[in-house]
Amino acid sequence: MARVEPIRVDVQPARNADLARLSDTPDARFFADRFERQKNDRGVLFVASLDDEPVGDVYLWLEDAEEFLLRKNLPGVALLTHLEVFPGYRGLGIGTSIIKVVESHLTDLDHERAALAVREDNERAARLYRRLGYTDWGHGRLVCFADVMCPGGRPGVAPELCHVLVRQLDHNKSRVPRTLSSSAPG
Repeated sequence: MARVEPIRVDVQPARNADLARLSDTPDARFFADRFERQKNDRGVLFVASLDDEPVGDVYLWLEDAEEFLLRKNLPGVALLTHLEVFPGYRGLGIGTSIIKVVESHLTDLDHERAALAVREDNERAARLYRRLGYTDWGHGRLVCFADVMCPGGRPGVAPELCHVLVRQLDHNKSRVPRTLSSSAPG
């Protein structure tokens, strides 16, 4: 098996320049909404970049969850949402790097746990999260709602059946740098 050379990926909260680069993607409306939320301290849109080009992202939801069962069973727990690594950059450890930076940010904010929902059919992502220490929340599957673009270009939402996973954050670990070399799967 050929050894994958580590790549250096920079993971930072989104800036205006990042939003401009993401405006040509199918998720442009999502990024604009999350960037606006970030400006209002309701969350943080993290962008992973390689040579100043976006290669992935995640939104750290810091407000109360939209889903009742999440609010009830995980009150005050931050949610990692919309984690994605762009095609052509998957399997290089970028997803792992993004999660490590976000978890470090959460420990800086004194959060004890992090949670995320993964679509039932997204086994590759579920394996990554489990490898990183995320475990089932113990309250069954959850219907989440994803922002989608409907025919005719109007925004809408689509239900997704998801597993909710939670991880206890380790406050004893040293701070993770924002620029990471990554070569592990993820």
